[in-house]
Formats: sequence, C-alpha cells, structure tokens
Amino acid sequence: MNANDLFKAVTELNLDQIKMKLMHVESGEGWSLEKANAVEKEYRRFLCLMKLFPEENTAPLVDVDTFWHYHILDTMKYAADCEQVFGYFLHHYPYVGMDGTDEDEQFRLDSGNRMQALYESIFGEAYPESFENAPASFAGIAYCATPAPGTPANKAAGIAYCATPAPGTPANKAAGIAYCATPAPGTPANKAAGIAYCATPAPGKPVNKAVRALLSA
Repeated sequence: MNANDLFKAVTELNLDQIKMKLMHVESGEGWSLEKANAVEKEYRRFLCLMKLFPEENTAPLVDVDTFWHYHILDTMKYAADCEQVFGYFLHHYPYVGMDGTDEDEQFRLDSGNRMQALYESIFGEAYPESFENAPASFAGIAYCATPAPGTPANKAAGIAYCATPAPGTPANKAAGIAYCATPAPGTPANKAAGIAYCATPAPGKPVNKAVRALLSA
C-alpha cells in the first residue's frame, strides 16, 4: 500500500461512534465535541504512522491512546478497520511506563520522542503537546435518560428524555438543551430499549420546539 492509498484508507474510516462514546458523560470520558474532533484527527495520523513505521518504538499522546482504547473496545469494528488499513490486526501493549523502573520510563520517553520526530517529518507540522485547551463539555450539554420503569414510553425502543444538568453544575451555565435521537437504524444499539444519543442543536434551529417534538414523539 502506497502512502496515498494509506491516507485514503485511514480517511475513510468511520469513527463517529467512537467519538460519541468518548463524549458520553456516564460511560465515556465526557469529552467535548471539539476535543473529540481534534483527537480524532491526531488518531488518524497516528494510524498512518503505525502503518508506515511498524518496526519503530513509538508511543502516542495520552488522549490519542485513549481514543485508541475506545476504538479497540468496539472489537468487531476495530478488527475490520485494522484489516482495511493495515491488512492485519494492530495489537496494543498498554503497560509501557508502568513497571516503575528507570529503564521502562526512559523507554516511554524515547518512544514518545520518536513518535514526535516521525510525525513532524511526515506531516510537516509541530507535534501537538496536549488537548487541554478543549472545553471539558460541549455547549448545550444535556443528559439523556431513559423513562422511569413502567411508564408507557419505556415500552418503546430508543425513547429517552433530554434533561438539563443539575442546578449549579458547570454545564448548567450553557444552554443546557440538546436533542435526543435514537441510534441509526440497523445499529446494534437500536435493538435495546431506552438508548438515545445527545447532540447539540443545529445552529439557528428553533431548539425548544424541536426538543418538545422529540420528547412527545
């Protein structure tokens, strides 16, 4: 696979559900959409480097490594994506820098430095240091909650309520309004009752009417 084919294969990966999981407050990392998008870009570049330099000792940034972990958790998708990009299963060794020895810590630092050098030589840009400037939660955050047990709405698949955060929480300073939407038809999540996604409203859209419509559906 030449470089152009590699970049095309990596670009074509659909990582939307991975980001959705990372943005989920209760079962993910609670990342903002801005942070998820920023790390997604770097994760795609990381995959390119792993294909181009399979014999190098490299280590990704912490947030990129976290994105990788969540990708791996979707085992069937990760296996298929690896086949598409690499032609083989890309394994992950998660214990570098954990045994407490000076040698292991130096290996971790050297691997990170090598990743930086390869990144800058291939992409011609400075290696990002962190994603700490991204907000902890996206504007207009809301919680998705399934209806109370026994209510009529609970009998339908994919029904959920949108609720603003509890008073006094940092997220409450934002609009606190979001859409609840059921998963795309045919996805595994669509088979379970009470599962929904939270998404911020489209710019300029009459938010309250849309939320009320969704809640009454």
